[in-house]
Amino acid sequence: MKKFLNPKTGRIILPVFFLLILFLNLSIGSVKLPVSYIFNAPNERIKFLIWNVRFPRILMGIISGSILALVGNIFQTIMKNPLVDPYLIGTSSGAGFGAVLAIYAAVSLNKIFSVNFFSFLFSIIASLLAILLAKRKNIIPITHLILSGVLISTIFSSATILLISLSRKTLTSAHIWLFGSLSGITLDDLILPFSALIILFLSGYIKNKELDAIALGEEEAKLLGVETEKIKWFFYLLGSFSISVIVSKTGIIGFVGLIIPHAARILTGPKHKYSLMGSALLGGIFLSISDTIARTIASPIEIPIGVITSFIGAPLMFILLKTKK
Repeated sequence: MKKFLNPKTGRIILPVFFLLILFLNLSIGSVKLPVSYIFNAPNERIKFLIWNVRFPRILMGIISGSILALVGNIFQTIMKNPLVDPYLIGTSSGAGFGAVLAIYAAVSLNKIFSVNFFSFLFSIIASLLAILLAKRKNIIPITHLILSGVLISTIFSSATILLISLSRKTLTSAHIWLFGSLSGITLDDLILPFSALIILFLSGYIKNKELDAIALGEEEAKLLGVETEKIKWFFYLLGSFSISVIVSKTGIIGFVGLIIPHAARILTGPKHKYSLMGSALLGGIFLSISDTIARTIASPIEIPIGVITSFIGAPLMFILLKTKK
């Protein structure tokens, strides 16, 4: 069994499994459809259901899961901490505050405010504040960044709770958003997230050797000629932007960026040339499956996707902690 589950096998199995899950998710829903309908829909209603309702949502799940896992992988490397997730530097708390602020303002002022725009704006603000607070000259000490992230997260989370407390009318909408949802996604919503995914993946792949060197230790990486501070600055900013794009569309989805990178390294090997691809594929698989469960397990009621990822992710993390050396 161990010989079968080696990195070389994982690199072959993951892409195949990825395509299989894509087709299965298109057929599964409140209305179950034969897989053959994907290629030959019997009428326009079913064709619309598959390609205009399910397909954009599944793609957003794949893109979101891939970005969360990629950023988690890179952040864990450059911060030298296996418990780092993409939200560490305050991105999620800033996005949560922005979304709730938009909902609160809409209720209070009786005007329409864009939840997506407000969440994106404040997630960027929170991330930049954490980075700037941690900055010492042109260096970003990892410990300072983690502490700054905790500080910024606490401030924005407290402000979010305050807004929710001031207006109980925002409770339902805010709670759904704060635990993540892919409902209502259209093809137009995919353009910016997909662009962010491509840029993030290519950047990580191009810099895979530098990331491998940093994984060995910053001093070792510097001896090998790696400009570690430039690499960290670049990926902090790119990672924060990518997560902000996703969170503004889907809400806050936990555990993906924490556990998937570890699983990807086990399946494809520790080298970033392979683990980044593994993280992207496995993150997309995990989140798209979680979304399918979220929209079908209690149909017609839809469970927030963050609840599903937490229920699945927590036991998986426990298993990894117990079994991974």
